Amino acid sequence: MPSAREIRVRMNSIQQTRKITNAMYLISSAKLRKAKQEWDQTRPYFQALKAEVKRIFRTSGHVESRYLYPDEGEMPLTGTYGCLVITADKGLAGGYNSNVMNLAVEHMKGFEESNIFCIGQMARDFLEQRGMQIDIEFTHVIQDPTLYHARQIAETIVELYDQNLLDEVFVVYTRRVTAMEQRPEVVRLLPVREEDFDDVPGLVKETDHDQILYEPSVTELMDQLIPQYLIGMIYSALVQSFASEQCARMNAMDSATRNANEMLDKLSHELNRARQSAITNELAEIIAGADALKG
Repeated sequence: MPSAREIRVRMNSIQQTRKITNAMYLISSAKLRKAKQEWDQTRPYFQALKAEVKRIFRTSGHVESRYLYPDEGEMPLTGTYGCLVITADKGLAGGYNSNVMNLAVEHMKGFEESNIFCIGQMARDFLEQRGMQIDIEFTHVIQDPTLYHARQIAETIVELYDQNLLDEVFVVYTRRVTAMEQRPEVVRLLPVREEDFDDVPGLVKETDHDQILYEPSVTELMDQLIPQYLIGMIYSALVQSFASEQCARMNAMDSATRNANEMLDKLSHELNRARQSAITNELAEIIAGADALKG
């Protein structure tokens, strides 16, 4: 059995660790509230934008744009495609980083040529360790998911797409389902399909087909709206990833704090037994000394 002094030293170390894990839990909780507030403030605009794109599809019949899938349907897995991978800048978040990176690697196996766009130091380190080349890295983004950063990323992707350097673009991120569940997902950014807007509530009737005229043309209008829609998609992925990271870290830190409390309880019992054992030994020595004096 360790001595009482050794147990006290270990208890002090665990108490310091518990303070750190509890502080990290509180910090993640505050960051999560801030991210939810910012997303709630901007979500109505992007929902209205998606609704307007859906309105154009519903009222214009045949729509042509360089950002839409061709009429022949699903494009084959050939050509050059881009993959935007979003992770955290640091660990201590349970399986958050490993889950999204494993999904990204699995997804990229089906494509011949790929351009990898990284957000988060964990993604960069993970992919470089596996011999994968990072084409563009967006630094200092995931800890501050703002519209400004989303616009910069979207403009870079659209520019490469317009130059025919990319045929398809995907984003791999983590969606926050609940406070206890975070789900990694793969979503296509470009080109878009009409089915991508099915989740928007219907705002037009079939009889509106002959009542709307678009100037200068539907094609030019879509060429302006789709990049704005892309900004909203990337911003949503950034905020969802950031919120998922904070939830995962809160769960990990809460679990670590509870484990520290359990360890402290066990060590407290061990400390009491060690003290009792020391007292018993002292009493035994006193009694033995008294018996010796009597003899």
